[in-house]
Amino acid sequence: MSSIGAAGLALTATLAAGCVASGNPPPKAQTGAVTVATAAPGAKTVTGSAADPTFAPSWQAFRAFAKQRVAVMEAHLRNADPGTKTRQGNTAPADAEAPAAFAHPPSYEPFETYGSQRAEVVTEAFFKGRYNRSRARLPENVEKWRSQADIGNPGPDLANFPNSAFTLPAGRAYVEFVPFTYYGTSQSSPAQYNTEFLLRYGLTDDIELRLFGNGVAWQGGSNAAWGFAPIAFDTKINVWLEKPEYFLPALGVEAYLQTQWLGSAPFDSGTQPSISFNFDQSLPFDIDLEYNLGVTRTQQTPGQNEWEFVFQWALQRDLFDKDFAAFIHGYYNAMTLPRLPDVQAPVADDLTQDAVGAGLIWTVNSRCAMWAQSAAGTTRNSPSLISSIGLALAF
Repeated sequence: MSSIGAAGLALTATLAAGCVASGNPPPKAQTGAVTVATAAPGAKTVTGSAADPTFAPSWQAFRAFAKQRVAVMEAHLRNADPGTKTRQGNTAPADAEAPAAFAHPPSYEPFETYGSQRAEVVTEAFFKGRYNRSRARLPENVEKWRSQADIGNPGPDLANFPNSAFTLPAGRAYVEFVPFTYYGTSQSSPAQYNTEFLLRYGLTDDIELRLFGNGVAWQGGSNAAWGFAPIAFDTKINVWLEKPEYFLPALGVEAYLQTQWLGSAPFDSGTQPSISFNFDQSLPFDIDLEYNLGVTRTQQTPGQNEWEFVFQWALQRDLFDKDFAAFIHGYYNAMTLPRLPDVQAPVADDLTQDAVGAGLIWTVNSRCAMWAQSAAGTTRNSPSLISSIGLALAF
């Protein structure tokens, strides 16, 4: 052996001894792929995979823990409490504690992370939909909401039976027009055709002024007639926005007064007031729930008026994208606005009305929307068919 080789071996031995004395592993204890070279220059280099030095201690700890658990289970099967003498004279072992390496298995962490991410997605989906109409009115978004016309926020009210809880921003306006509305015959009223309209103006961000009418109307039956339906003055106030953290729906209060102004005799049902509480709430799966509760007064026969409880509802969800939406809706006794034909029947008779139907809304652009719906009456005093096609423009 040359003097240079001997000196190299002596130096290597000295370094290894120093590492052992200091409690550190020798340099050759490396994980993963390493290169082991001979001391002689020019010798071939051999590359291999060295054993993981943490494997043996981990395995030994796991093995000891498993043996201790088996011993405890055997002691429990013999009904021996830890620390007592068994039949063989040995002390029953105490229950084992898992080594620190197994206290929090790393394999659970991906599942926990995935679960947290899915919870965030579900929460976002739960409060999607109509909650966007509340979000637009938050202080950080309200200026943008006011600055541009948006037919989708708050959206048309004549598209379905209930009205929303939301109002137009200050200075903005909607024109809603239903050139075709057909009400089929019932036991107590003839068929009727209306050209309904609704003019809306935002007086403030929370107060909306409205003017409604059934427009040019035709009434069938034995006393068929054409004419103009009287107008109704309406107002809506947004009381509060949706509060998803409390599962509290948005609330609006709406009141109208149907007058006799501009009304032809066949369609004049006197001066009639009404008030309703309008609710909007976001549901799971991007579904919007809209419902109204209120009271309205109607004329049953000339000179005889009757107050009645009214209820309207609608469930709506976007299809394909945000431009198309489908809804189902219904009402009990009356719609939120005075759109139904007058019922000509004795007050003592059961005048309950119900209808259920479905429809589609197409948002053409930010300023225009179109819709169509059809519903069927479920009682003898309800119109047998209610169908309409309309559009709305935002300014």
